Amino acid sequence: MSDSAGGGIQDSIGAAAQRVAGGVQDAADQIHNAVGKAQDGVGEVRDVIRAQPITAALVVLAIGYLLGRLGSIGGRRH
Repeated sequence: MSDSAGGGIQDSIGAAAQRVAGGVQDAADQIHNAVGKAQDGVGEVRDVIRAQPITAALVVLAIGYLLGRLGSIGGRRH
């Protein structure tokens, strides 16, 4: 194999590695943004629960009841 062919392959591999590294960095940035948004959402939920604890408890109980009913409907086998 000639030096020019070997250099071309190395250039192609280097360019592919840079594209992959760029894609990985973009994915990491998106994950970082998603984590920040999730933390903001948790903070907002926490504030609502602190402001209206009884309402929050009733909502949680209602959701639990509904999930329990859905589970019991789908879980019945005769």
